[in-house]
Amino acid sequence: MAVVVSCLLWSSTGFAQRHIVDPGVMRQAVADQAITDQQNRDAVLDLLQRSQVFELAGRLGLSVTRAEGAVATLDSAELARLAVTARVADAQLAGGANTIVISVTTLLLLLIIVILLAN
Repeated sequence: MAVVVSCLLWSSTGFAQRHIVDPGVMRQAVADQAITDQQNRDAVLDLLQRSQVFELAGRLGLSVTRAEGAVATLDSAELARLAVTARVADAQLAGGANTIVISVTTLLLLLIIVILLAN
């Protein structure tokens, strides 16, 4: 009986000290995700601060300030999806495409999604 207990204690101690993922790798992954999240957050906020967005939001009765506040509450997946849309819209607007319907539609969808996610 003592041998069985000894084996169980020894094996559980050895098992507890083995890590499935190296703690350094885990810390780096968390740090990398935080950097990616901040870059995505910046992309969305940069778009929300464009004059075209303020004008569109004003015409639609939407609050850009409220949408900007909501960006801080988004999780990584939501932020990543919105950042893709924000980058596309920003590139279109930077290229002078502010009269193209797709840009306005993209901006409108972005504003509505951010505000809805905040609720």
